[in-house]
Amino acid sequence: MTLLKPIRILYMEDDEGLARLMQRKMQREGFEVDLAYDGKKGLAMFEAHSYEVLLVDHRMPGYSGLDVIRQLSANGKLPPTVMVTGAGDETIAVEALKLGAGEYLVKDAEGGYLELMPVVVEKILNQKRLVDAKEKAELEIKQAYLNLEKLVYQRTEELLQANHALKKENNERKRAEKLLREAHENLECLVQERTEELESKTAHLEELNVALNVLLKKREDDRQDLEKNFVYNIKTLILPHLEKLKSSQLSPGQKIFIEILEANLHQIASPMARKLSSAYFNLTPTEIRVASLIKQDNTTKEIAEIFNVSESAIIYHRHNIRKKLGLNQKKLNLKTYLQSLQH
Repeated sequence: MTLLKPIRILYMEDDEGLARLMQRKMQREGFEVDLAYDGKKGLAMFEAHSYEVLLVDHRMPGYSGLDVIRQLSANGKLPPTVMVTGAGDETIAVEALKLGAGEYLVKDAEGGYLELMPVVVEKILNQKRLVDAKEKAELEIKQAYLNLEKLVYQRTEELLQANHALKKENNERKRAEKLLREAHENLECLVQERTEELESKTAHLEELNVALNVLLKKREDDRQDLEKNFVYNIKTLILPHLEKLKSSQLSPGQKIFIEILEANLHQIASPMARKLSSAYFNLTPTEIRVASLIKQDNTTKEIAEIFNVSESAIIYHRHNIRKKLGLNQKKLNLKTYLQSLQH
């Protein structure tokens, strides 16, 4: 069994790291990829070797990607080509397409263009095969037409020489016209099939893009939830206990360590805390601890015993918590509301 020879690709990219990433990605997809880190070297490699596909970055020292495409196009040597541009270079990409490039991709910070490149390369290769097939079919039709003309001429000459050959000539001509019509119909069917195939692949590419956006949105939501829970746990599970520890009988050295620990916790939490509700963070450490005990289904009496204070003091804290959370004019259960804040 004969194995298919892999498609050879030349990628011109001045960023060696990005070039290596693309090379590994395309090799995993079954392509053979050579790298050139500037346009001049890329043109030399292109002349010295045989490549089926050219990937070229626009911004390179010396020869730009557009210069490379323009030179190869002028010499009639431009293979199926993908122009890789940065955001804001769309006009350059359009000019590259006018010069004969098959497609272009915009570099994005997430590296999505790396994932799209195998599909785009397959697309332009299919376009090239379709064009080649069409040109071959047109050449065959033209040759058939020339043969037909020659046959008609010969039969016409025979008619001038012998009237009895008229019937035979008519039959031959009808047969040739039928072959020409069938060849044309077959070509139309082939073009229709290739067009539908390209449209299907384009739709699939769009679906992949939508799926990627959904995954990115889910990742962002998960990150925000993690940050909220992290800050919430520091404020409710650690800082109140540190505050109580500070008011206990500690040596000066111990108090310094407690203050350093509290400052460091605030510094860790502050970049993420800005993203949470500002109303919740107006609570004092004592109010946060009371709120945490209320959320854990402790009664006013039980909380007063934990703090070793009167029930009226806890009722006062409950009133302040409701006021700071904007619940005074609302018929909402404080425990239920606090439990909902962590979701």
